[in-house]
Amino acid sequence: MTVAVHATTEGEPAGLFRRLGAMIYDGLLLLAIWMVLGLLFVFLGNLVGRPMIPLQFAVNLLAAWLFLVGFWTRTGQTLGMQTWQIRLRDEGGGPVTVRRATLRYLVALAQWLLLLFAIHLAREYGAAVTIAVTTLVLVGLGLSQLHPRRLMLHDWLSGTVLVHAPRQASGAH
Repeated sequence: MTVAVHATTEGEPAGLFRRLGAMIYDGLLLLAIWMVLGLLFVFLGNLVGRPMIPLQFAVNLLAAWLFLVGFWTRTGQTLGMQTWQIRLRDEGGGPVTVRRATLRYLVALAQWLLLLFAIHLAREYGAAVTIAVTTLVLVGLGLSQLHPRRLMLHDWLSGTVLVHAPRQASGAH
């Protein structure tokens, strides 16, 4: 059994487009979860007579953490990662712990929040900031592609790696 894990881990690193495909797929699933939670918060807000936006934001972040960390630690694959044939492993090829998965989530979340803040600044301050933000994003993506294992910042800091994990042929002939 460990041989299959190491064989998968020693496979080729997951490419950028494969990662983006899985991220979009999982993002749509998270959006659906957040929409259901949003309906619940609209209902609760109407009951108490005021919107509960900060609480809803915190619950959305918790829901995303439960979704991602749950899949990463159980199977190494979210539904999007299964579709795009990539698997998350620790640097040694083993399953990812809750601690590593949480660190990966928090670093990725911080990166997204910084990107959103940079987009806000670009909208407020115009073309020069837009060019700077775009350059920073492209440099970050480019650096990950230059790394021999294509590690992004959240993988590097959490000690995780995404690998291409082709489906095994089901075969009992």
